[in-house]
Amino acid sequence: MGRIVFISHRHDDLVPTIIKKVPEAVALTSFKFEIQRGDILCWLPTVNEFVDDEVQELAELIDHSLFLPSKIVMLSIAGTADDATNQQLQEWYGQQATQAVLAHQYAVKMIDEFELPYTIIRALPITNEKTSLKVVSEGNALEGKEIGLGQVAQIIEQAVTTDDFRNQSIGIVP
Repeated sequence: MGRIVFISHRHDDLVPTIIKKVPEAVALTSFKFEIQRGDILCWLPTVNEFVDDEVQELAELIDHSLFLPSKIVMLSIAGTADDATNQQLQEWYGQQATQAVLAHQYAVKMIDEFELPYTIIRALPITNEKTSLKVVSEGNALEGKEIGLGQVAQIIEQAVTTDDFRNQSIGIVP
């Protein structure tokens, strides 16, 4: 097995929390690196990142790599799988909700088109408070206000260290 490579610009404690659970992982801030044999890529963008542009950087990395990633895991926002109403999206993400959802939908579609094993994790806004955790399959509505950072880290750890959610888009709610 290769490395687990986290790509993130986050300023919260998500990456440090996951690294504690997966200490052999590497944390980077861009897709400007060389994929090694067996690497699992775990992309953890924020709500307002330009994920539609960043996924192009991911595509370029894959196109120019000697080795393909063994799996791609992406943390996405709720709303990308017709799993939330416009009202919910506005409450969660504010006025930029529509643009954020469209950008994340595009990134998810691109990852699907790579035809590599993947997991998309659709999460509500993340809070530092501990919450309950429920995994919801694609096509089911996401309910709640926020999901705990520790619970998000738990699902990401499971996605990168097992095949439990292989080629699935899952939602996580309290």
